[in-house]
Amino acid sequence: MKQIIKNKSLILLSLILAIAAFFRLYNLGSLPISLFGDEIDVAYHAVSLAATGRDYMGHFLPTYIQSLTEWRAPLLMYLTAPFVGLLGTSPFVVRFPVALLGIVSVYLLYLLVKKLFQNENTALIAAFVLSITPWHIHYSRASFEVVPLVFLLLWGTYLFVKEKYYASLIPFVLTFYTYSTANVFTPLFVLGLLFIFRPKLNLKNNWFRLIIPAIIIFPLALNILFGQAATRFKGISIFHDPKVIESIIIQRTDPWISQSLLETFFHNKYFAYATTFGQNYLQAFSPDFLFLQGDPNFRQSISGQGELLWVVLPFLLFGLYLTLRSLKEKSSQLFLYWLLIAPIASSLTQGGGNHATRLFVMIPPLVIISAVGLSKVIILIKRRLLLLIIFSLFVFCFGNYWHRYSSHYRFESASMWQSGYSDIFEQLQPLLKDAPKIYINNTAALTLTRFAFFTNYSPSKFQKNIQNGLVSADSELFNGFRFGDNYFFGETDADRLQQLLSPGDIFVAAQGKEIPGDWDWSKTPPQGFESLAVTYDTLGKPQFYLLTKIQSK
Repeated sequence: MKQIIKNKSLILLSLILAIAAFFRLYNLGSLPISLFGDEIDVAYHAVSLAATGRDYMGHFLPTYIQSLTEWRAPLLMYLTAPFVGLLGTSPFVVRFPVALLGIVSVYLLYLLVKKLFQNENTALIAAFVLSITPWHIHYSRASFEVVPLVFLLLWGTYLFVKEKYYASLIPFVLTFYTYSTANVFTPLFVLGLLFIFRPKLNLKNNWFRLIIPAIIIFPLALNILFGQAATRFKGISIFHDPKVIESIIIQRTDPWISQSLLETFFHNKYFAYATTFGQNYLQAFSPDFLFLQGDPNFRQSISGQGELLWVVLPFLLFGLYLTLRSLKEKSSQLFLYWLLIAPIASSLTQGGGNHATRLFVMIPPLVIISAVGLSKVIILIKRRLLLLIIFSLFVFCFGNYWHRYSSHYRFESASMWQSGYSDIFEQLQPLLKDAPKIYINNTAALTLTRFAFFTNYSPSKFQKNIQNGLVSADSELFNGFRFGDNYFFGETDADRLQQLLSPGDIFVAAQGKEIPGDWDWSKTPPQGFESLAVTYDTLGKPQFYLLTKIQSK
């Protein structure tokens, strides 16, 4: 009998993992429609690391990576490097490491819930709910750092509850190399684990086991405390939000207000920061964010639907009730604590109350608590018809999400995912060796790393050129910078193109920038110009051109 139950559980788990894999791998290279800037940044750093051992800025095996516009935690680049080094640089390959970790996270959640609750059904339900959670699917289908972060948190927690305390330190330490949320969340979370489970740690005889985690964390600790990681946080924290200070000044200087100690007491930066933090924190738990609208950033959410399926709501509430009733159990304490501290890091940032990326660590406790509620409901309900209705609601609710994501979102969000660059640069690549000068529009989006990635530009040459500096190329005809000997990134206009280009030069022009209005230069170019190639947006309108000047006869 036990063997039959075991085989049945194995079949169900395999089916759940197959569901997770399908919805994270299906059309992965083209859904979302293209690699956006941050993904290309990850990809080209990975290409550079695989080929030279250096990031594209030339730093050897960096512990914090410098990009063109910011500094980034490096783990995702290192994870992606062997994939692009062995399998190439297609969008599918770039996104595959994150998708794979998203799938494995479903299995890790199953193991964690099974270990803590000693209940196979609850573990399977938790894995199933995560496998079809829109929030997790969305981020597992792009090169986002937060998926490795949650993977490492689940792995570390599973090792910890299995009493492999020192081994668990390695994934916990590695979280600091994924995404800045970990700098706040992981220390709080590990302290909570120690307080809840109170493990007996014989540090005197096991101090040597701390050496590897200490070596791993030391370089990043310096960056977090004194380096670029600290600088990055300052740029987005509520403590450097000019709107907060501006609101205080306005309230203190209203014409009907007389100067008094009361104004100073009630309108000061400490109250303002606390209020902003509180608003962000509560917004993270709002139905609007979780079940109705989601993240307002169209790249981070499909919009019009919450981060979780709405059918989960009653089971989440019931599961929360059951969790509060059983607070004497360590499992209940752990996941309630996890849920309560998950929004803290995001709440310290501007717009952090509905920022799905920074709040991504909320997913495991939300899913597990929902699974607790659903598991109990299934036990209480004896009639198969009611169970069939619940299952049908899940299928309908998820089907509605997936239809919108796969059939509508791909096209509606094309501009947010900055589509069009791969096509135009792939058509430019064979022309590079014969063109005296290449001019590339740099105003529609930053194009240097896009150009390098999509044209397979040598990372070693890129490092050399970037270290020589981006030389200003501003003139009466062109505003921008020169990269290497013959590449120019910037902007001009249609009137100045005639004077700027010499025969044989190529300009990668953008509709609405160098090309005015809706004029299609691929069909009716001005006299003296030829369109070598054109790409179109999802509505069939011209997007980018390869323009050259015709040799006058």
